[in-house]
Amino acid sequence: MLTKKGFSWATDDLANTSFSALIVTVFFPLIIKEFLGGNEFQIGLVMGLSLFLSALLVPLLGGLSDALKVKKPFIVIFTLFTIIATILIAYSNLWFALLFGLLANLFYHASLDIYDSMLDDITDKKHLGKVSGIGTAFGYVGTILSLLLAAYFLNNFGWETEIGTRIMFPLAGIFFFIFAIPLFLNYKEEHKKRMSLGKGIKKSFKEVRKTIKGIRKYKNVWLFLLASLIYVDSLNTVIIFLFLFGKETLGLTVKAFFPIFGIMALAAIVGSLVFGWLSDHVGPKKSLVSALIIWVFVILLVIIKTNYVTYLLAGIIGGALLGAIWTTTRPLLIKIAPKHKLTELFGFQGLTEKLGGIIGPVVFGALVVAFSYTAALISVLVMFVIGLAVLLKVDA
Repeated sequence: MLTKKGFSWATDDLANTSFSALIVTVFFPLIIKEFLGGNEFQIGLVMGLSLFLSALLVPLLGGLSDALKVKKPFIVIFTLFTIIATILIAYSNLWFALLFGLLANLFYHASLDIYDSMLDDITDKKHLGKVSGIGTAFGYVGTILSLLLAAYFLNNFGWETEIGTRIMFPLAGIFFFIFAIPLFLNYKEEHKKRMSLGKGIKKSFKEVRKTIKGIRKYKNVWLFLLASLIYVDSLNTVIIFLFLFGKETLGLTVKAFFPIFGIMALAAIVGSLVFGWLSDHVGPKKSLVSALIIWVFVILLVIIKTNYVTYLLAGIIGGALLGAIWTTTRPLLIKIAPKHKLTELFGFQGLTEKLGGIIGPVVFGALVVAFSYTAALISVLVMFVIGLAVLLKVDA
């Protein structure tokens, strides 16, 4: 079920999750807010804008990948760009840190959709859910390993110090690079007849236009992409502000947050594997719907009663559900998308998710600055409910 090629694919999920865990969730918001004089609105704006820009890029990349019949070069290039931009944040003032944060998140998300489309190349349809779940589980193993490594350095340089915070950026970049190496070396693509780069770019534009014009033909796929836009926007918002929410409402320090985050990652591993199994046995749509329903209740719980216990409980359940959603989304798109347009439609999934990605973080940050974290959480709850309602209309 999991070949050497598949194992290398899963290991790359371990690598890239370190960026999401250490940088997006904890240390980018921390350095902007605590050491560079920024605020939640600037953090949300930069993260949202990076998703919007990647949305403009990703469908063309997907179409070009399909036309050239290669995927690995895109992963390699954007991984290296992400790492470089991440490291540069450590040496920046506020405005350059915001710029490099935007670029790092842009390159990171540009690579993810190509990465997701590789799933169809490394396993058969019967095992899509399980292999997707293993990849997601590897990702959360990466979260735990990167937290342990970060804790070692923070114990030596200080948990709440500026130097300890800045060290996290090159640390995350090096971690990302080391664990991406197996995919770089072991993901071999079949030698197919390939067109030139110039012809590939022309075909990419042509196929993207054709897909957009044929929106009625792919109505079910577009309906799913709309649902994905909404619920992934909510998830991205939760990930970006998870630490700052605990810090500002409960007074959590970085040191106190790390064990909670580690428990969430363990729960996500369990959620990834369980929902991968469920996806293969009851179908990815039913599994995804179940996960979103539980998410609605989790957010509602924190809104009604915000304290350490509900934060921890929401973190554990929410962690499992994060794993569940990333695991079931990939097989569902593969199930309903035409195979010859798979990478392109994964690109469009990236486009729809990232176009929506500018809404959630920006609205959340603005509501925090203008009102409170509770008001901002209500906006996330509303988005989850709308995403669930749209997903229920998808025929799968």
